[in-house]
Amino acid sequence: MSEALQDDLLSTVLSAYQLHAGIYDNPRFCGHWQHTTAGFRRAAFHLIGSGSCWLHTRPSDQPMQMHAGDLVVLPHDAWHMLTADPTLNGEEPRRISEGDGPFTTMVCGYFDFRAGQRNPILAALPEVILVDRAAGGGALKGLSQLLLSEAGCADVGTRTVLDKLADTLFVMTVRYFINQSPDLRGVLAGLADGRLRKALAAMHREPGKAWSLEALASEAGMSRSAFAQHFAERVGAPPIDYLTRWRMTQAELMLRDPSVSVAQVAERMGYETEAAFRKAFKRIHGVGPGSIRRWLREKLTD
Repeated sequence: MSEALQDDLLSTVLSAYQLHAGIYDNPRFCGHWQHTTAGFRRAAFHLIGSGSCWLHTRPSDQPMQMHAGDLVVLPHDAWHMLTADPTLNGEEPRRISEGDGPFTTMVCGYFDFRAGQRNPILAALPEVILVDRAAGGGALKGLSQLLLSEAGCADVGTRTVLDKLADTLFVMTVRYFINQSPDLRGVLAGLADGRLRKALAAMHREPGKAWSLEALASEAGMSRSAFAQHFAERVGAPPIDYLTRWRMTQAELMLRDPSVSVAQVAERMGYETEAAFRKAFKRIHGVGPGSIRRWLREKLTD
């Protein structure tokens, strides 16, 4: 499969879970300062615009120095602190923007997903991804510069532009991680594996097809037993379990359309009976499709 198709598969997964990004803040610091977004319960990022700072990811670990153009992504809302000094002083985070400089500026934002309770992309990412400005490549560097430039203006539509750029920043960060990490896990390990990627692409392309283990193994060009073992080891779940979760994510999206019945969703996802579909849906989501539909309806009317 070509690199373009690999990226399409990543895009398919991200689109299904409805990636949404936004900007928290565009702070400007001077003097002795500390800053964190930990506790927001969202994947967060900090892009350094000018100046430098120190990134602390654990109070006892050595801090990492960040410079203009560097990016840190925290997929699991891990504890972190950005500071002016390499030593934590134990004080509460604070912003001091008065003084003669030097100044440090940054753009702080978040990523979340509006569908799916257990997102396989986030689950496959580490606590911290640090992207050095020189290692990210020309495309990521250009995107970062555009985001920083847009954050510094107050033109019409700036908020929308920033959110779209932040969406792209996450996708490019995941792609960077896939290309750079020697120890991928979960669905990202599957995407980086030439044989498993073919099976994953088939599942994502036709989730309602009556896939058997043999058929998926054939897509991967492997024997049934070798495929089942290799998939579970790399992706972290048996192939049919992964397929079921993918189907239920697609089902959740379809249930957002009030004109589509539960029976129609069950049929499109390859279930012979509505009862079997309801049972699978509840096993994955914890509640039945009717409860999800009522919750979505209430959310829309709030």
